[in-house]
Amino acid sequence: MRFTAYGAAETVTGSCHLLEGDTGRIVVDCGLFQGETDADDLNRQPFPFEADAVDAVVLTHGHLDHVGRLPLLVKQGFRGTIIATEATAEIAQLILMDSARIQVEDAAYHAKRAKRRGGRAEPPLYDEADVLDVFRCSWKRVEYGETILVGAGMQVVLRDAGHILGSATVEVSDGKQVVMFSGDLGSSDRPIVRDPHPIPEDVSPDLIVLESTYGDRNHRSLDESVSQLQQAVGEIIGAGGNLLIPSFALERTQEVLYELFKMWRADALPLRTQIYLDSPLAIAVTRVFERHRSVFDQEGRELFGARPNPFQFPPLQFTRSTEESKRINASPGGNIIVAGSGMCSGGRIIHHLRHNLWRNDCGVFFLGFQARGTLGRRLVEGASSVRIFGDPVQVEARVFTVNGFSAHADQRELMKWIDAKPTSPVMLVHGEPESIAALKSSIEARRGSSCRIEIAKRGRSVEI
Repeated sequence: MRFTAYGAAETVTGSCHLLEGDTGRIVVDCGLFQGETDADDLNRQPFPFEADAVDAVVLTHGHLDHVGRLPLLVKQGFRGTIIATEATAEIAQLILMDSARIQVEDAAYHAKRAKRRGGRAEPPLYDEADVLDVFRCSWKRVEYGETILVGAGMQVVLRDAGHILGSATVEVSDGKQVVMFSGDLGSSDRPIVRDPHPIPEDVSPDLIVLESTYGDRNHRSLDESVSQLQQAVGEIIGAGGNLLIPSFALERTQEVLYELFKMWRADALPLRTQIYLDSPLAIAVTRVFERHRSVFDQEGRELFGARPNPFQFPPLQFTRSTEESKRINASPGGNIIVAGSGMCSGGRIIHHLRHNLWRNDCGVFFLGFQARGTLGRRLVEGASSVRIFGDPVQVEARVFTVNGFSAHADQRELMKWIDAKPTSPVMLVHGEPESIAALKSSIEARRGSSCRIEIAKRGRSVEI
């Protein structure tokens, strides 16, 4: 078989990997590039392979950087099968519809500005009709552990990756060779989702394609991060300010609601605290979680089987409409506002930042990775002033950064996952250059120079 990375190669986003064998062609993930200065150019480039010759796309999970270019692949001619877990399929539809809406709104805004200057703006990458075309394709919604036949003899098996609801590792075999894709691996002992499934003992991969988002560091424990959240809530809400939590609609939002619920249940929230989930997408994704409790861990199943629960408790309010969102900023302080996007690259969090960043009684609590080029990255790196909607805004609010809430495995957990197969070659993807280099060095130090460890380069094919 031949492996080629067409995304998430020496960068975190745009996951797209082509696997070619004598009996079929499979694309694992088809995600959007985000954050980088050339992201839009990369997203607009045609796929450098024949989309109509691909037998199947296998989705590891529903994050936009793993599913966001599916409409473009279909527009370019893909007519094969899309393979995913049921939860991933439901989440992908929500994520893609939201992405299409943003694409259209952004394109209209830029077209208006360009017209004033006598120029032209790029059209949206895709719209809602293009997303509907994706879901007119043949979908195979699979259970963990189920074997799926692709093409003339390739087999695919998905197992729980423990990253987000429905996430999966992907095993592909052509009868002679086996390639194992980690997708995005989760951390162990996380709330709600189960721990990552190890590589089975009876599987000997000829190549492991491993993510490396946090390949250069280990997370603080979840307990430490929860303590920091409690501290931030006490200091900011206790003083009458607002605490903003930029959060990804998928998984991170549900986990922070879980922890805030436990604080409320333990009487650890200041009196009269209001919690706003100000994200229509996150609200819709939360409903998907409620429908898929069977894939929660035991603690999650027990907790969510009762009422009140983390998605239904007195201080929590869902704000769906724009008018409801605006009213939050007209209300007195003492609010916890959970809103997207998680990297502050769009969404309602931008409006809340404009209203609160300049206030020294407010705070911003970042839950996880902030990609280069994003507003979130500038804030966690200590910017004293940022531009929001073209206007400068002074940063007086306290900025809290933790990584214990991260849905990604850290270096220690990535090493543990591949240690079960110490002789399998490893291809490193989905990380910034420093992170990938650090993980490569750590693996080589443990395994020795005889083991093949490579860093994926965009567009470069490797024979397995």
